[in-house]
Amino acid sequence: MKPENNITNIINAISSPERISKGRERQIITMACYDKPMCFILHEGLIAVYRGRDQLLMTHTNAPMLFGLNDLYDICADLVIQARGEISYEITPQDVVFETIKTNSLWQDVAYLNMFNIARFLELHSISVGLSTYELIRLNLCCLMEEKKEVRLGVNACEYIQEKTHLSRSRIMKILSDLKAGNYIDIRRGVLNEIKHIPEKY
Repeated sequence: MKPENNITNIINAISSPERISKGRERQIITMACYDKPMCFILHEGLIAVYRGRDQLLMTHTNAPMLFGLNDLYDICADLVIQARGEISYEITPQDVVFETIKTNSLWQDVAYLNMFNIARFLELHSISVGLSTYELIRLNLCCLMEEKKEVRLGVNACEYIQEKTHLSRSRIMKILSDLKAGNYIDIRRGVLNEIKHIPEKY
């Protein structure tokens, strides 16, 4: 479960109104251009988070959310963020954030946020490593079904799976077509409406 109270505690302490910006639908935000580590704060809205080096879709997340609380590795430098609708966000120097966290004794809140992020990373790892093409498609269909309704109804299922796996479009389309023909899924105009039962083997 997302620790929203802990995230909000951190954001309330570190946020500064003059740094808050508005983002529009599909706007791209990256922190690779900064000369020092930065933190990204999502105040309002929904974003897609991609791995910068290969544009692999990692996750969708709603506000409130905070990325960049890792002093050992500059996580945000390799993230590309895309707005899914209008958003409100803030980019803040990491050293300022850590100083505020130290001053306000917010380490427990940081620990809960990092535990949540680790759990999400392990979940991503479990559905992307050492699996067959069919298993990747099956698991990512289930992930799509578990996304918030605004995400699921707003994306093409094939494109969602391709962004998360980098599998060929033709292979994904073939398997989706077969699953639809077998009445295992309800997919119309590319939008996944329902998963009835997806067999473990193709």
